[in-house]
Amino acid sequence: MEKDIEVRIKKYYDNVFATYGKDAKFMVEKNWNNNLRYFLEYFYSHIKRDNSKTILLDVGCGTGLVSKELLKHGFRVSGVDFSSEVVKFAREENPGVDFTQSSIYELPFLDGTFDIVVCLGVFQTVEHSDRAIAEMGRVLKKGGILIVRTLNTLFLLSFRGKRDNPVCIFYNPFSFKKMMEKEGFNVFPIRGIFSFPPKLDFLSGFFVRIKLYKVFNFLFFPIFVFFSHGFYIEGVKK
Repeated sequence: MEKDIEVRIKKYYDNVFATYGKDAKFMVEKNWNNNLRYFLEYFYSHIKRDNSKTILLDVGCGTGLVSKELLKHGFRVSGVDFSSEVVKFAREENPGVDFTQSSIYELPFLDGTFDIVVCLGVFQTVEHSDRAIAEMGRVLKKGGILIVRTLNTLFLLSFRGKRDNPVCIFYNPFSFKKMMEKEGFNVFPIRGIFSFPPKLDFLSGFFVRIKLYKVFNFLFFPIFVFFSHGFYIEGVKK
């Protein structure tokens, strides 16, 4: 893992959006279809008839793709991202969300502000994961929910991802769970993100639609953890 990974990734996104503007949206979101499918499936239990009193933070919000979906369900949504150029774009595209440029280690909110904090596809670029978990826990209310999705180092093909994407950090789901518990969370069972190659994306959609992932999650440990390129984990702040 390179020590300047966060600086490099931030610079990359700043340059992409400064250079390509709205065309950068496709570049950033092109691989998000399956991730968004799983998030909406797993997050469904938190969607109530009236969500107007639930204050939610989207950490690493990017272009606002997830924030936009949450806003549709009536949540009061704020988003933060470390790239000022990305935040500028997200504000233009999603006027109903309060977006702010911020480091994950220094969130600009008071203690106990949020009911739910969502952090999807961010930890693969976070060098100090324990500090990030602690900071998101700080802005959560007692009994609040932290939701994280990140890359799985136990995935059978993760060695290829490490080779092709040396700036990505992979995590052992067991270790990540223990880290969250150490930072003051009661953690729910870990669930997998199961994907097919981009050309077979229709199979990924079918897999979710018929809810075959439920079978895989039932046997996630010790079998199907090796077939999950990422994992979804929730914890409740003690």
